[in-house]
Amino acid sequence: MDHKTSTLRSSSAVFFSVTDLGRNGWWRYVLGALVLKTVVLVASIVISALMSQQSLGDVSEFVATHVDFMLLILGTWMLHVFWHRRPWRTLVTTRHAISWRRIFQGAAVWGVIMLCSVGIESVLFPGRYVWTFDAQRWLLFFMLALLLTPLQCAAEELFFRGYLLQAFGRISRHPVVAASLSSVMFTLPHLVNPEVTANGMWIMVVTYFTMGLFFALVALRDAGLELSIGAHTANNFFLIVFFSYKDSPLPTSAMFTTQAYDPVFSWVSVVVSSWVFYAWFFHRAKCGVSRA
Repeated sequence: MDHKTSTLRSSSAVFFSVTDLGRNGWWRYVLGALVLKTVVLVASIVISALMSQQSLGDVSEFVATHVDFMLLILGTWMLHVFWHRRPWRTLVTTRHAISWRRIFQGAAVWGVIMLCSVGIESVLFPGRYVWTFDAQRWLLFFMLALLLTPLQCAAEELFFRGYLLQAFGRISRHPVVAASLSSVMFTLPHLVNPEVTANGMWIMVVTYFTMGLFFALVALRDAGLELSIGAHTANNFFLIVFFSYKDSPLPTSAMFTTQAYDPVFSWVSVVVSSWVFYAWFFHRAKCGVSRA
């Protein structure tokens, strides 16, 4: 897609147009999503019970959580190919092939933005981040995150920004409406995270919704999930191995940890970072610099 001439509405139309292929009745999406989430939930309970019997502690919990996401990827693929009878590629991108370069671009830009954000927070609030580096434990989690985090983030993007976003595109082709609906669905399962209890329901709802809306708008504007997969992966990877916080939903062994998680600053950081990311890829394109 030529990003110099496209707009959010035109690129969204391209992204939604793939649902004109195959079998895409609204009841198929409702039934498919319900069955998939039920299967993953049951599998999650069983896997967690089995892993809890092992003596690996946080490692077993980390691995068990990511096994659930592997099932989500497999289930989403099966729904898309066998239930909706559409080519697998159309769930990920409207390009002729998945752009791995685009994925790495999204990860690199979001990673730099996160580093800048943490740097600013450290200057504004000295001492907030504490050095908690444990070489042996950190190396283990680094390898696990390197292997499993891309799968976890790809699973969420494929289901929420691929399957569900395209489903909502059948209801409304307006990009903001479809993106908002998918973001509500993205927010709901995250409300069981421990950080919600620790920091307050509404601020975390707003933060999750904002993050989901950002990923959805990026996917629609780029007519594909590559950038959102890259940014999502970089975000979670950094939170696992570099800058973690108290009450994180995942067990980690990061280099730095903050004991005083600031949900308001976090939300503001998400808003500003999302705007910078969006502007870097799409506003620059309008100025004549193609990032495709």
